[in-house]
Amino acid sequence: MVRDGAAAPRPALPAPTNTVVAGGPGRGLAPPPDAGAGTRGRGFLGMDDEALLARMCRAPVERIERNRGGSTVSFRVWLAGGMRALFKPQQRAEVANFRAELAAYRLSRLLEQRRVPPACGRTMPREMLQRAADSSGDTAFSQRVMTELLGRTEEVPGAMLFWVPGQLEPVPGTDRYAQLLDASQPLAPDDVTLAAGLSNLLLFDFLEDNVDRWSGGNILRQHAAPGQPPGEMLFMDNGASFSAINGGLGARPSDQNARLDRVQRFSPTFLRALRRLTAASLQTAMAEDPLGPCLSETQVQAVLTRRDRIVAHADEVAAAHPGGGVFPFP
Repeated sequence: MVRDGAAAPRPALPAPTNTVVAGGPGRGLAPPPDAGAGTRGRGFLGMDDEALLARMCRAPVERIERNRGGSTVSFRVWLAGGMRALFKPQQRAEVANFRAELAAYRLSRLLEQRRVPPACGRTMPREMLQRAADSSGDTAFSQRVMTELLGRTEEVPGAMLFWVPGQLEPVPGTDRYAQLLDASQPLAPDDVTLAAGLSNLLLFDFLEDNVDRWSGGNILRQHAAPGQPPGEMLFMDNGASFSAINGGLGARPSDQNARLDRVQRFSPTFLRALRRLTAASLQTAMAEDPLGPCLSETQVQAVLTRRDRIVAHADEVAAAHPGGGVFPFP
């Protein structure tokens, strides 16, 4: 499945032709408190997360159009000052839970992963979204916006996601994850970066219960210019996450456990961050979004249940391989 928000590779956006121009400064704004004030430091792709969030949460919407690609409803947005974003509104599709996108970003920050694009909860006028859908020239999409968007008022809540600059491309070699993360097999120096990214991605996906990662086209990085090293692996598309069913083990526990069991190489730094997670730290992080808590108490407890499963698995693998090879990453 192609990622909502961009095909891979993704060209630079031209000036839109079928675009709705917002009707005045501040239109569609939900007045937020300071976004993300609880976590500072190096941000997504080395940028300043606080500055990005301030604009994503508050900047007036200048233009909006339908986002093509993906199976869910989303919109490309141009904010005042030149920032581009992707708006994923609240909708009926189970794999498009906008609060899961917000929670994934907050969780990534809490774990110091910085692999999930910044995301901010906002509301947008239903009428603006419908006009953008109507101007797309796609009658079916216009009808979907009319019938699938949710919200109790004329303002539709959703996730405003930072638009990753440049082209995106699939990360090559991800289908080798079982071999790369097998502690009994040698790990070539050229494969260390890929293996480290895959280890953290699989653990992060298990933690959030992302059941859509391996459906196709969802493991991406920025396309590198000639002579430059490849971009780091990005943890995008998290709308099908944070189930709290099956005793906290998620929507597809058999599939998720099978992937987790393949992970036999770990980052000690990531494991330490996982061990530090508490209900209080998760609740604090999830409450920082302008639209309120991203996860319920039940979902928070499910995250901790899955965390405990990861930690127990890592301890078991380390005990089974006393000779080393289990912690080759920073």
